[in-house]
Amino acid sequence: MKFSATLILFLLLWFTTVAGRVRKDDPENNFETFWKIFDTHYAHFETRQVEWKKQYDAYRPKVNPATTQDQLLGIFNEMTSPLKDGHVVISLTGDLPASAKYSPFFKEFPIKELQAQFRQVTLDLLSKNGFGKMKKFKSEPYDIGGYCRSADFGYLQLNGFGGMPLDEFSRQLDEMVQEFADVKGLVIDIRINGGGSPTYLQELTGRLTQVKRLVGYGRTRISKTKHEYSPWTPYYISPRGDNQLIKPTVLLTSGSTISAGDHCALYLKELPYLKLVGENTNGIFSPMLGKRLPNGWEVALSNGQTVNSRRVDYEGRGVPVDIEVVHRKTDLAQGIDKGLLSGLSFLAKNSHKLALKTICFEQLAVDFYADSLLSRKIYGDVAAYSSGLVEEDATLLTPFANKCKSLGEMDKSGQLTKRVDTEQQADSSFYKHNVEKRFFVGLRRPIRSKSGWHLRRRKNGRTLTVAHHITLGEKHYVRIHLSSGGWNGETILVVVDNGGRIVEHCFLSYNYLRGQPYI
Repeated sequence: MKFSATLILFLLLWFTTVAGRVRKDDPENNFETFWKIFDTHYAHFETRQVEWKKQYDAYRPKVNPATTQDQLLGIFNEMTSPLKDGHVVISLTGDLPASAKYSPFFKEFPIKELQAQFRQVTLDLLSKNGFGKMKKFKSEPYDIGGYCRSADFGYLQLNGFGGMPLDEFSRQLDEMVQEFADVKGLVIDIRINGGGSPTYLQELTGRLTQVKRLVGYGRTRISKTKHEYSPWTPYYISPRGDNQLIKPTVLLTSGSTISAGDHCALYLKELPYLKLVGENTNGIFSPMLGKRLPNGWEVALSNGQTVNSRRVDYEGRGVPVDIEVVHRKTDLAQGIDKGLLSGLSFLAKNSHKLALKTICFEQLAVDFYADSLLSRKIYGDVAAYSSGLVEEDATLLTPFANKCKSLGEMDKSGQLTKRVDTEQQADSSFYKHNVEKRFFVGLRRPIRSKSGWHLRRRKNGRTLTVAHHITLGEKHYVRIHLSSGGWNGETILVVVDNGGRIVEHCFLSYNYLRGQPYI
């Protein structure tokens, strides 16, 4: 009797436990989990103008215990389709590829065969325009592109960022830089680029800039509160490799430029000597956060936000082009690549103008100061260490008008006064060219990258900052500011012409505490 009671109690507990369990494939539980994952982690409801609670109210009544797995998958896809986010993926197999399916370009070229035809038309057209055979990246079995050149221009095609060892990718980029050293311009083609690793992207961008540049910010959604995110993290690109390829450049983009491809366009758009040609990129910048549903399905979503250096958000609309060219499937039959032709035509007409923008006057001034003025002690025995790049103000040039010949001429003609007046306006060129274009010059000895305690105690120790150049006429004025603390120090003005030649330099001391702004 005692045994029978124990058995009955055990069976009751077992049945209660089994009844209380929710089946892994229970459609209602999977729906609730799916909706909660997005409600907690997705970062772009506002950007993409979707009210997620309304999606819940619309689709929850469609799910009941009898809903099949196929029906549930269809409901999930319908719920998320208004987001039009290629980083939102629901996978039964665990494969979570990003997609460009919402872009006009993808609708023209939706399958791999058409995309392969598109690339072949590009290669054929390059050959007709005097370009040599494409040197492919060693990324087998993947095809991430390659490069070739004509007498005047270089062409680089990148279909993704990855697919091969990083050191081999870097080595081939260095070979390309060397081979393209004498070209007049460069075309970079990322129109069909599926993204990839930021590390590979940094290797590319680092060979296209001669200075460190602020190119954007990113943050991650960290809680269930819609507006709660991690702090903004700045994104930079910095010189990589022994040499860089600083050339007038065209970047070809389309709606199939996605993910890391979006970032590539966002970063390179900061370069003053580069123009975007084609169609806006896709506009999916976030990393893909992966989650698993109780039934085993994998889900990916966008949980990060990215903006450019001026805090402009291109999510969902893509990085805008400078010259719009729409790509059509009908062009394939005629062997036409309008994007490539437009890019080459633009370079042929504008490479000389863009070449002037490849000159970094701040870097030239700092190098001249380190190599000549500082090492030869032209303006005294100084131990300088850098604290960065500051924004320029034309009013700070006026004290030099009596010492700097070219600046004095500008002062007499009224150009200096006009520039100072312009800076008082909210939309001034000062703001446009200086605040919006932030970058950091490289240093060379004897300038130190930072100060040690012994430098602070030395009488000749100076904190060095470099101002963005101001252009007046055909001259570019760069101030190198040397502070010894206590509101006193020295300022050196370096004048550079359009060809990058140092044509003049002069020096002023200042001591505000003694009532001597400049001596």
